[in-house]
Amino acid sequence: MGRRGEAEAGAEDHRRTATVQGMRRRRWRVRTFERWSLHLGALLTGLSGLGYGWLRYFGRVQGEFGIEPHPLQALVQHLHVLAAPLLLFALGMAVRGHFATKLKIGTREGRNSGLGLGVLILPMVVTGYLVQVATASAWRLVFAWVHGLASLLFLGVYLVHGLRGWLMPEASGTVLIPTPQEWE
Repeated sequence: MGRRGEAEAGAEDHRRTATVQGMRRRRWRVRTFERWSLHLGALLTGLSGLGYGWLRYFGRVQGEFGIEPHPLQALVQHLHVLAAPLLLFALGMAVRGHFATKLKIGTREGRNSGLGLGVLILPMVVTGYLVQVATASAWRLVFAWVHGLASLLFLGVYLVHGLRGWLMPEASGTVLIPTPQEWE
């Protein structure tokens, strides 16, 4: 390669590096639709789950023939089952967009709580389905307890993760976003 070719190659590398760095350096934010879908799904599913758990285990009422389930228990359970797909859809968007991107670029801020949320999604979702289809009462009880504990932990970590980003916006500042070529 001649002198002119080396100079052109060097200039091209410099332009490409400057362009890539210029394109990559920006503020990473979860898209508004994704963020509000996740918040709404977590709020509806969390509140209905907490309400159902409370009514199921502490809301028994004295009926005509003894202790009975609370009259609102079935309604709250149905609300929980109907709200859960919204949360699951929003979690799918968050895992694909936010979670995967943050892991790829190696962001340190919020990593512990983010990974905790990622780990808690699986037992929460799987046992949520299994508790509905289990026929043996012993297994249904096991799945219900695992689902309840995983869900409570998920809600707690979700609040910590979200409040950390809200109270300390500089922690989610400028990060490097990989270009499509770097994802491969």
